[in-house]
Amino acid sequence: MTSKAPVNGQDDYLQQVVNFNYYTDSMLLQSILEQQLEKKSGKLYGPMGNYKMLYFIDDLNMPALDKYDTQSAIALVRQHKDYEHWYDRTKLTIKEIQSCMYVAAMNPTAGSFVVNPRLQRHFFLCAIQFPEQQSLFTIFSAFLNKHFSKYKSSMQELVAVMIKTALNLHSEVERNFQKTSINFHYEFNVRHLSNVMQGMLQARSETIKEPDHLVQLWAHECERIYGDRLVSPEHLKTFK
Repeated sequence: MTSKAPVNGQDDYLQQVVNFNYYTDSMLLQSILEQQLEKKSGKLYGPMGNYKMLYFIDDLNMPALDKYDTQSAIALVRQHKDYEHWYDRTKLTIKEIQSCMYVAAMNPTAGSFVVNPRLQRHFFLCAIQFPEQQSLFTIFSAFLNKHFSKYKSSMQELVAVMIKTALNLHSEVERNFQKTSINFHYEFNVRHLSNVMQGMLQARSETIKEPDHLVQLWAHECERIYGDRLVSPEHLKTFK
């Protein structure tokens, strides 16, 4: 969970990121949501001052199903959006929660694949596909070709090969290491590809002098971005 204060004069919102996982339940979620709220008057609560609170929930569909096939964390969000309140768990009194909004993202490969429609009706839904490889190749080529334009020609020729190989490696990592309720951090997207390329852009001409050096740097960046996220010797062996 992370939070971010507003920028003076530029933003009317407080921001809070909440990461759901297999073990997230309503009690844990409520304690996280209430960290950014203050009592206004009586039973009324809201973000500090005149700000509005924007909660971003990542992996909305990841919490475990209970024996009734419900997810208590999702039920709490649904209750808030339906009635604009939840309950104090100690005093069993109503807390009216105002000036709060939700934005959420779902994982399409793990967790519950059906979100309670009573919650889903409160959202505008959109789906964003992974960019095509040709588009990614064009984007990354623009940066790397510029950076390595002053290097020797034998190294410039490697740029296109490195990008294509990075795209292929990313596809293989996605195929071999699927996100599950246990390995819920096994999620590889454009951000990880971008991190590999950002590592390549750190190359300096005084240290990266030969094509072999560039290949070693590429392999190192891939191991740091992908390999360091793997949690078992078998997975690391498959990756290598």
